[in-house]
This record gives sequence, structure tokens and C-alpha cells, in this order.
Amino acid sequence: MAKTRYLVLALLLILSTGCGAMILAGAGAAAGIAGYKYYDGALIVVYEAPFKKTWEASRQALKEMDCTIERSEHDITSGTLWGEFGGGKQVNIKLNYESADKTRVSIRVGVFGEKEASNLIKEKIRKILFESA
Repeated sequence: MAKTRYLVLALLLILSTGCGAMILAGAGAAAGIAGYKYYDGALIVVYEAPFKKTWEASRQALKEMDCTIERSEHDITSGTLWGEFGGGKQVNIKLNYESADKTRVSIRVGVFGEKEASNLIKEKIRKILFESA
């Protein structure tokens, strides 16, 4: 009984430190996402995919989610998509090149940001990038 307690305590200690967080982050990396966080109303995601492929996946995700793309612009290292869902809900996706195989994407839904809606878009982009390959 005492061994089980010590094992559980040791596991909790490991998971509460940086090493445990890195172990858990590895699960996201396996799914094609190097990391993500919700900050200041936007969901920031780093996809393990080239910029151009991530750009196309983002456009496709919005279209498949019945979002009208109102405007889009990009160059070789950055781009922005502006769209609107039915009912007038605005979406803004900004993409930035990080390296040959990593792209940083910022997803904001609504004026103040809606975390759940942003997560749905994040997952749709991930599925297009990695499950159709």
C-alpha cells in the first residue's frame, strides 16, 4: 500500500515539472502539432507542416466549415484569411513561416475570441494536414 502511494506521488511530481509537460507535449507532436496556447483571445498553434501546405489546409478548413472567405492575402512567409460564418461570426487566421516544416497559426473567432470555436478550426486544419496524407 505504501509503495502504491509513493508511486502515485512520484508520478504526480514528474507530471507537475517541466519533464512531465514535455512528455505530454510529445503526444501533440505526434499528431502534427508542435504546441498550442490560447492567448489574448486567439489560439496560437504551431503545425509541423510547411507554410504553403498549412495555408491551403486553412483555406480548405474554412470552406468545409461553411465559412465564407471574404479576403485573403499572403506572401512566401506570412498570410491572413478573413472570413465570416453564418450569423455574422467573424474569423481571422494569421499564418507565419517558422521553418521549412513548421508554421505558426493564430486563430481568432469573434471580436473577443471564442476558445471552443477556435479549437474546432484548429482540429479541422490538423485533420486536413495529417489525416488525409
